Amino acid sequence: MGYRTFFLLIALIICILSQDVLALDSKIPKEGTVFVGENDIDISECNVRTGEEIAFWSSGSPEGTPDSRAKVMDATHFFVDPTFFSGKTGTWYGLTSKKPVFKVEDPWLQLDVIENGIDHEPEWIKKGNLVSFKISTNMYAISERVGSAGAPVKINLTGPNETTYSQLNSPTGTYNLENIYVYYSPFDTGAIWETKSETEYPEGEYTAWATCNVNDINEKNSGEGVTTSTKTTFILSKIKPEEEEEEKEEKNTDSDKDKTENEDENDNEEESESDNEPVITKEPTPEPTEEPVPELTLDITPEVTKPIATFTPKPTKPPLPSPPKNSPEKTQKQPLNFGLCFLALVAGLILTVRKKV
Repeated sequence: MGYRTFFLLIALIICILSQDVLALDSKIPKEGTVFVGENDIDISECNVRTGEEIAFWSSGSPEGTPDSRAKVMDATHFFVDPTFFSGKTGTWYGLTSKKPVFKVEDPWLQLDVIENGIDHEPEWIKKGNLVSFKISTNMYAISERVGSAGAPVKINLTGPNETTYSQLNSPTGTYNLENIYVYYSPFDTGAIWETKSETEYPEGEYTAWATCNVNDINEKNSGEGVTTSTKTTFILSKIKPEEEEEEKEEKNTDSDKDKTENEDENDNEEESESDNEPVITKEPTPEPTEEPVPELTLDITPEVTKPIATFTPKPTKPPLPSPPKNSPEKTQKQPLNFGLCFLALVAGLILTVRKKV
């Protein structure tokens, strides 16, 4: 046997086994439970054949006119269509045979985040503590199907910086969040999340929710609380958010108080400075008053004048004749001799020529 043939046989076996495994959740036992939205299920063992009609009576008894009816197009590939089956929960019967075929239920799913075994929906998880998840659903009834391990549920977890987690660190190793088989309700995962790692699980806001897509039910009948649980948002941090906000408020109030105190001190200093500054008051300038002008009084005392006696002196000698006034003679300037100037010019030229030679 060649290697190629060997690998082909292994691949074929894996395919067959995988089909059998997939068929475990789709094979509905007689009078078993189906959920609205399940697609491609096998109801051939449920007292019905391809082409027959099934009906629903709200009274629970197949008597009289049914409230709803549907035709089975293919008993091995049946679709629990929400258009016909949603809200019509209970036993469905064969329209002609009046035998019970299966029970119909509307699916629902809920996820709770639990810290240290405390059953509540926390808004805050202290960093470093262990966390478990509680899954509540009616789809656990899938485990009643022969060979089924239960309803496959996926836990979705996102953290800061849009980080998505498909597995978590647990005290015993890593825990896979992709396929959690729920075979009872409520289903507790146990302490599967150690939150102490600073790098993998930083402080901040986290969101968790669960989904179940058995037999394409989440695609055919989606909805929050139906095949997808309501999202739970919580804060992972060392300090409770309320206390952290209170501390911030206290810091803000303290800073506001400091600001007001500083402003008051500045106002007081300004007031004290203004108090210490000398106050300069301007005195009103007096209006000018007219001083009385003293009247001038002339004290005139009459002078006693003596009569002026006329006296004519008599010459003792005859007056000498005054000398005649002669005007001083003006000295005339001698004109410069032309011959002397010419000789001086010639002598200067000769001296200049000799210096150059």
